[in-house]
Amino acid sequence: MNEQIRLLTVSIDTECDHQPDWSRSSPLTFENITSGIPDRLQPLFSNAGAVPTYLLTVEVMENLESVSTLKSIENESLEFGTHLHAAFIEPEKKFHDYAGVDSPDFQCNCSPQVEFQKLENITNLFIEKFGYAPRSFRAGRYGAGPNTLTSLEMLDYHVDSSVTPGFKWCEPNGFVDYRRAPLQLYTPQADDIGRADTPGARAILEVPVSMQPRFGRSPKWLRPWLSGVDTMEGVVRHHLNRFADQPIVVLNMMFHSMEVIPKASPYPQSAADVMKFTEQLKQTLDWCAKQGFRFSTLKGVREHFVEVHSLNKGGQSTFSSCAQRMPGRA
Repeated sequence: MNEQIRLLTVSIDTECDHQPDWSRSSPLTFENITSGIPDRLQPLFSNAGAVPTYLLTVEVMENLESVSTLKSIENESLEFGTHLHAAFIEPEKKFHDYAGVDSPDFQCNCSPQVEFQKLENITNLFIEKFGYAPRSFRAGRYGAGPNTLTSLEMLDYHVDSSVTPGFKWCEPNGFVDYRRAPLQLYTPQADDIGRADTPGARAILEVPVSMQPRFGRSPKWLRPWLSGVDTMEGVVRHHLNRFADQPIVVLNMMFHSMEVIPKASPYPQSAADVMKFTEQLKQTLDWCAKQGFRFSTLKGVREHFVEVHSLNKGGQSTFSSCAQRMPGRA
Protein backbone atom coordinates (compact mmCIF):
# COMPACT_ATOMS: atom_id res chain seq x y z
CA MET A 1 0.00 0.00 0.00
CA ASN A 2 1.25 3.45 -0.85
CA GLU A 3 1.88 5.94 1.91
CA GLN A 4 -1.39 7.30 3.29
CA ILE A 5 -2.31 10.82 2.21
CA ARG A 6 -3.44 12.99 5.13
CA LEU A 7 -5.33 16.22 4.46
CA LEU A 8 -6.65 18.88 6.81
CA THR A 9 -9.26 21.32 5.55
CA VAL A 10 -10.54 24.31 7.55
CA SER A 11 -14.10 25.22 6.55
CA ILE A 12 -15.48 28.44 8.00
CA ASP A 13 -19.12 29.54 8.11
CA THR A 14 -18.63 33.16 7.11
CA GLU A 15 -21.46 35.35 8.37
CA CYS A 16 -22.25 38.78 9.79
CA ASP A 17 -21.51 39.52 13.43
CA HIS A 18 -23.94 37.88 15.84
CA GLN A 19 -25.09 38.37 19.40
CA PRO A 20 -24.41 35.88 22.21
CA ASP A 21 -27.86 34.28 21.65
CA TRP A 22 -27.01 33.56 17.96
CA SER A 23 -29.32 36.28 16.62
CA ARG A 24 -27.73 38.67 14.12
CA SER A 25 -26.16 41.85 15.43
CA SER A 26 -28.46 44.84 15.70
CA PRO A 27 -27.62 47.09 13.99
CA LEU A 28 -26.11 44.67 11.48
CA THR A 29 -22.30 44.75 11.54
CA PHE A 30 -19.51 42.89 9.75
CA GLU A 31 -16.44 43.50 11.91
CA ASN A 32 -15.44 39.83 11.71
CA ILE A 33 -15.28 40.13 7.91
CA THR A 34 -13.67 43.53 7.55
CA SER A 35 -11.06 43.10 10.28
CA GLY A 36 -11.27 39.63 11.84
CA ILE A 37 -10.50 37.72 8.66
CA PRO A 38 -7.76 39.92 7.14
CA ASP A 39 -6.13 40.94 10.43
CA ARG A 40 -6.44 37.78 12.54
CA LEU A 41 -7.37 34.67 10.60
CA GLN A 42 -5.46 35.12 7.36
CA PRO A 43 -2.09 35.96 8.99
CA LEU A 44 -2.52 32.91 11.24
CA PHE A 45 -3.32 30.64 8.29
CA SER A 46 -0.46 32.08 6.27
CA ASN A 47 2.02 31.40 9.06
CA ALA A 48 0.72 27.84 9.47
CA GLY A 49 0.60 27.15 5.74
CA ALA A 50 -3.14 26.45 5.97
CA VAL A 51 -5.57 27.04 3.08
CA PRO A 52 -9.07 27.81 4.44
CA THR A 53 -12.45 27.60 2.75
CA TYR A 54 -14.77 30.50 3.60
CA LEU A 55 -18.43 29.57 3.06
CA LEU A 56 -20.28 32.85 2.49
CA THR A 57 -23.83 33.70 3.53
CA VAL A 58 -26.31 35.91 1.69
CA GLU A 59 -25.91 38.90 4.00
CA VAL A 60 -22.14 38.87 3.59
CA MET A 61 -22.38 38.86 -0.20
CA GLU A 62 -24.97 41.65 -0.09
CA ASN A 63 -22.60 43.87 1.92
CA LEU A 64 -20.30 45.86 -0.36
CA GLU A 65 -17.53 46.39 2.20
CA SER A 66 -17.46 42.69 3.08
CA VAL A 67 -17.21 41.66 -0.57
CA SER A 68 -14.46 44.21 -1.16
CA THR A 69 -12.51 42.90 1.85
CA LEU A 70 -12.86 39.28 0.76
CA LYS A 71 -11.79 40.04 -2.80
CA SER A 72 -8.73 41.87 -1.46
CA ILE A 73 -7.48 38.65 0.21
CA GLU A 74 -8.51 36.27 -2.57
CA ASN A 75 -5.68 34.08 -3.83
CA GLU A 76 -4.83 30.45 -4.54
CA SER A 77 -4.32 29.77 -0.83
CA LEU A 78 -8.02 29.94 0.01
CA GLU A 79 -11.43 29.08 -1.39
CA PHE A 80 -14.77 30.86 -1.28
CA GLY A 81 -17.97 28.80 -1.31
CA THR A 82 -21.57 29.30 -0.19
CA HIS A 83 -23.49 28.84 3.04
CA LEU A 84 -27.28 29.10 2.89
CA HIS A 85 -29.67 30.24 5.61
CA ALA A 86 -32.96 29.59 3.88
CA ALA A 87 -34.92 32.44 5.49
CA PHE A 88 -32.64 35.06 3.89
CA ILE A 89 -33.19 34.46 0.18
CA GLU A 90 -36.03 34.12 -2.29
CA PRO A 91 -38.30 32.37 -2.94
CA GLU A 92 -40.32 32.56 0.28
CA LYS A 93 -37.76 34.85 1.85
CA LYS A 94 -38.77 35.54 5.46
CA PHE A 95 -36.50 38.46 6.37
CA HIS A 96 -35.34 41.47 4.39
CA ASP A 97 -33.83 43.19 7.43
CA TYR A 98 -31.50 40.67 9.07
CA ALA A 99 -30.65 42.74 12.16
CA GLY A 100 -31.57 41.02 15.40
CA VAL A 101 -33.18 37.96 13.80
CA ASP A 102 -32.38 34.27 13.90
CA SER A 103 -32.69 31.78 11.02
CA PRO A 104 -33.81 28.43 12.43
CA ASP A 105 -35.29 26.92 9.25
CA PHE A 106 -33.74 23.86 7.63
CA GLN A 107 -33.54 24.37 3.88
CA CYS A 108 -34.15 20.65 3.31
CA ASN A 109 -37.70 21.07 4.62
CA CYS A 110 -38.58 23.38 1.75
CA SER A 111 -40.20 21.79 -1.28
CA PRO A 112 -37.61 20.49 -3.77
CA GLN A 113 -38.46 23.27 -6.20
CA VAL A 114 -38.18 26.04 -3.61
CA GLU A 115 -34.93 24.66 -2.22
CA PHE A 116 -33.43 24.46 -5.70
CA GLN A 117 -34.43 28.06 -6.43
CA LYS A 118 -32.89 29.24 -3.16
CA LEU A 119 -29.65 27.43 -3.97
CA GLU A 120 -29.71 28.75 -7.51
CA ASN A 121 -30.21 32.30 -6.23
CA ILE A 122 -27.34 32.18 -3.73
CA THR A 123 -25.13 30.62 -6.41
CA ASN A 124 -26.00 33.37 -8.87
CA LEU A 125 -25.36 35.98 -6.18
CA PHE A 126 -21.90 34.49 -5.64
CA ILE A 127 -21.20 34.53 -9.40
CA GLU A 128 -22.34 38.16 -9.60
CA LYS A 129 -19.97 39.19 -6.80
CA PHE A 130 -16.90 37.08 -7.61
CA GLY A 131 -17.15 36.33 -11.31
CA TYR A 132 -16.98 32.53 -11.13
CA ALA A 133 -19.09 29.65 -9.82
CA PRO A 134 -18.66 28.26 -6.29
CA ARG A 135 -17.80 24.58 -5.86
CA SER A 136 -18.24 23.99 -2.11
CA PHE A 137 -21.30 24.34 0.10
CA ARG A 138 -22.60 23.95 3.65
CA ALA A 139 -26.23 24.22 4.69
CA GLY A 140 -27.15 26.62 7.49
CA ARG A 141 -27.88 24.72 10.72
CA TYR A 142 -26.41 21.69 8.88
CA GLY A 143 -29.91 21.32 7.42
CA ALA A 144 -29.22 19.40 4.21
CA GLY A 145 -31.14 16.51 2.70
CA PRO A 146 -31.20 14.30 -0.42
CA ASN A 147 -32.88 17.05 -2.47
CA THR A 148 -30.11 19.43 -1.38
CA LEU A 149 -27.48 17.24 -3.01
CA THR A 150 -29.52 16.80 -6.17
CA SER A 151 -29.81 20.58 -6.48
CA LEU A 152 -26.11 21.10 -5.75
CA GLU A 153 -25.17 18.64 -8.48
CA MET A 154 -27.45 20.41 -10.95
CA LEU A 155 -25.68 23.66 -10.06
CA ASP A 156 -22.24 22.02 -10.57
CA TYR A 157 -21.06 22.00 -6.97
CA HIS A 158 -18.34 19.45 -6.23
CA VAL A 159 -18.39 19.24 -2.42
CA ASP A 160 -20.97 19.38 0.35
CA SER A 161 -19.88 19.76 3.98
CA SER A 162 -23.21 19.83 5.83
CA VAL A 163 -22.98 16.50 7.65
CA THR A 164 -22.06 16.35 11.36
CA PRO A 165 -21.73 12.62 12.12
CA GLY A 166 -23.35 11.52 15.37
CA PHE A 167 -25.78 14.43 15.67
CA LYS A 168 -29.54 14.81 15.23
CA TRP A 169 -30.48 18.49 14.89
CA CYS A 170 -34.03 19.61 15.67
CA GLU A 171 -35.67 22.92 14.78
CA PRO A 172 -39.31 24.12 14.68
CA ASN A 173 -39.82 22.97 11.10
CA GLY A 174 -38.26 19.53 11.40
CA PHE A 175 -35.00 17.69 11.98
CA VAL A 176 -31.94 16.26 10.26
CA ASP A 177 -30.42 13.04 11.52
CA TYR A 178 -26.72 12.31 10.99
CA ARG A 179 -26.33 9.82 13.82
CA ARG A 180 -25.32 7.00 11.44
CA ALA A 181 -23.35 9.07 8.98
CA PRO A 182 -19.83 7.98 8.00
CA LEU A 183 -16.95 9.83 9.61
CA GLN A 184 -14.84 10.02 6.45
CA LEU A 185 -15.48 11.05 2.83
CA TYR A 186 -18.38 9.39 1.05
CA THR A 187 -20.91 9.60 -1.75
CA PRO A 188 -24.35 9.91 -0.10
CA GLN A 189 -27.24 7.59 -0.89
CA ALA A 190 -29.86 9.00 -3.23
CA ASP A 191 -32.47 9.03 -0.44
CA ASP A 192 -30.31 9.59 2.66
CA ILE A 193 -27.54 12.16 2.99
CA GLY A 194 -26.30 10.44 6.15
CA ARG A 195 -25.51 7.08 4.50
CA ALA A 196 -22.89 6.05 1.96
CA ASP A 197 -24.16 4.83 -1.38
CA THR A 198 -23.10 2.14 -3.82
CA PRO A 199 -20.87 3.37 -6.65
CA GLY A 200 -22.22 5.54 -9.40
CA ALA A 201 -25.16 7.25 -7.72
CA ARG A 202 -23.79 10.77 -7.20
CA ALA A 203 -21.07 13.06 -8.46
CA ILE A 204 -20.90 15.21 -5.32
CA LEU A 205 -18.53 14.31 -2.49
CA GLU A 206 -19.56 14.65 1.15
CA VAL A 207 -16.76 15.98 3.37
CA PRO A 208 -18.29 15.65 6.85
CA VAL A 209 -17.28 17.85 9.75
CA SER A 210 -14.76 15.83 11.76
CA MET A 211 -16.08 14.17 14.91
CA GLN A 212 -15.09 11.48 17.38
CA PRO A 213 -18.07 9.35 18.45
CA ARG A 214 -18.77 8.67 22.13
CA PHE A 215 -21.17 6.01 23.35
CA GLY A 216 -24.31 7.59 24.80
CA ARG A 217 -22.89 11.12 24.55
CA SER A 218 -22.49 13.82 21.93
CA PRO A 219 -19.40 13.39 19.72
CA LYS A 220 -16.26 15.43 20.20
CA TRP A 221 -15.62 18.13 17.57
CA LEU A 222 -12.48 19.13 15.72
CA ARG A 223 -13.34 22.71 16.52
CA PRO A 224 -11.56 25.44 18.50
CA TRP A 225 -13.27 26.72 21.64
CA LEU A 226 -15.78 23.87 21.78
CA SER A 227 -12.78 21.55 22.09
CA GLY A 228 -9.42 22.22 23.68
CA VAL A 229 -6.15 21.35 21.98
CA ASP A 230 -5.89 17.96 23.71
CA THR A 231 -9.44 17.06 22.66
CA MET A 232 -8.83 18.08 19.05
CA GLU A 233 -5.64 16.05 18.96
CA GLY A 234 -7.66 13.12 20.29
CA VAL A 235 -10.17 13.49 17.44
CA VAL A 236 -7.31 13.43 14.93
CA ARG A 237 -5.75 10.33 16.53
CA HIS A 238 -9.13 8.59 16.47
CA HIS A 239 -9.40 9.09 12.72
CA LEU A 240 -5.82 8.03 12.07
CA ASN A 241 -6.29 4.84 14.10
CA ARG A 242 -9.73 3.96 12.79
CA PHE A 243 -8.90 4.60 9.14
CA ALA A 244 -5.28 3.45 9.14
CA ASP A 245 -5.99 1.15 6.19
CA GLN A 246 -7.47 3.88 3.98
CA PRO A 247 -5.38 5.49 1.21
CA ILE A 248 -6.55 8.97 2.21
CA VAL A 249 -7.69 10.42 5.54
CA VAL A 250 -9.30 13.86 5.65
CA LEU A 251 -9.95 16.01 8.70
CA ASN A 252 -12.46 18.86 8.40
CA MET A 253 -12.17 21.51 11.11
CA MET A 254 -15.05 23.99 11.20
CA PHE A 255 -15.93 27.17 13.06
CA HIS A 256 -17.62 30.52 12.43
CA SER A 257 -15.81 33.61 11.20
CA MET A 258 -17.32 35.74 13.97
CA GLU A 259 -15.67 33.64 16.67
CA VAL A 260 -12.56 35.80 16.31
CA ILE A 261 -14.45 38.91 17.51
CA PRO A 262 -15.45 39.32 21.19
CA LYS A 263 -19.20 39.04 21.82
CA ALA A 264 -19.97 38.39 18.13
CA SER A 265 -21.07 34.81 18.90
CA PRO A 266 -21.94 32.75 21.99
CA TYR A 267 -18.27 31.79 22.30
CA PRO A 268 -15.31 34.19 22.88
CA GLN A 269 -16.61 37.12 24.91
CA SER A 270 -13.39 39.06 25.54
CA ALA A 271 -10.08 39.86 23.91
CA ALA A 272 -8.50 37.22 26.14
CA ASP A 273 -11.06 34.68 24.93
CA VAL A 274 -10.23 35.49 21.31
CA MET A 275 -6.53 35.06 22.04
CA LYS A 276 -7.29 31.66 23.58
CA PHE A 277 -9.33 30.69 20.50
CA THR A 278 -6.62 31.69 18.03
CA GLU A 279 -3.93 29.98 20.10
CA GLN A 280 -5.95 26.74 20.14
CA LEU A 281 -6.34 27.02 16.38
CA LYS A 282 -2.65 27.69 15.81
CA GLN A 283 -1.44 24.89 18.08
CA THR A 284 -3.73 22.35 16.45
CA LEU A 285 -2.76 23.33 12.90
CA ASP A 286 0.92 23.13 13.79
CA TRP A 287 0.49 19.77 15.53
CA CYS A 288 -1.42 18.32 12.57
CA ALA A 289 1.33 19.41 10.20
CA LYS A 290 3.82 17.49 12.36
CA GLN A 291 1.62 14.39 12.01
CA GLY A 292 2.03 14.52 8.25
CA PHE A 293 -1.15 16.39 7.31
CA ARG A 294 -1.15 18.62 4.27
CA PHE A 295 -3.58 21.52 4.08
CA SER A 296 -6.30 21.66 1.45
CA THR A 297 -9.42 23.59 0.52
CA LEU A 298 -12.70 21.67 0.30
CA LYS A 299 -12.61 21.55 -3.49
CA GLY A 300 -8.97 20.47 -3.24
CA VAL A 301 -10.03 17.51 -1.08
CA ARG A 302 -12.21 16.23 -3.90
CA GLU A 303 -9.37 16.60 -6.39
CA HIS A 304 -7.02 14.62 -4.13
CA PHE A 305 -9.67 11.98 -3.51
CA VAL A 306 -10.35 11.41 -7.19
CA GLU A 307 -6.64 11.25 -7.99
CA VAL A 308 -5.85 8.75 -5.23
CA HIS A 309 -8.62 6.35 -6.19
CA SER A 310 -7.92 6.72 -9.89
CA LEU A 311 -4.30 5.70 -9.30
CA ASN A 312 -5.44 2.74 -7.19
CA LYS A 313 -7.65 1.65 -10.11
CA GLY A 314 -4.88 1.98 -12.67
CA GLY A 315 -5.99 5.38 -13.86
CA GLN A 316 -9.30 4.06 -15.21
CA SER A 317 -11.81 5.01 -12.51
CA THR A 318 -14.45 7.68 -12.72
CA PHE A 319 -15.32 9.82 -9.73
CA SER A 320 -18.42 7.81 -8.90
CA SER A 321 -16.44 4.59 -8.59
CA CYS A 322 -14.50 6.09 -5.69
CA ALA A 323 -17.40 5.17 -3.36
CA GLN A 324 -16.29 1.52 -3.51
CA ARG A 325 -13.84 2.05 -0.69
CA MET A 326 -15.97 4.12 1.66
CA PRO A 327 -15.48 3.32 5.36
CA GLY A 328 -18.35 1.90 7.37
CA ARG A 329 -20.90 3.95 9.24
CA ALA A 330 -20.02 5.75 12.45
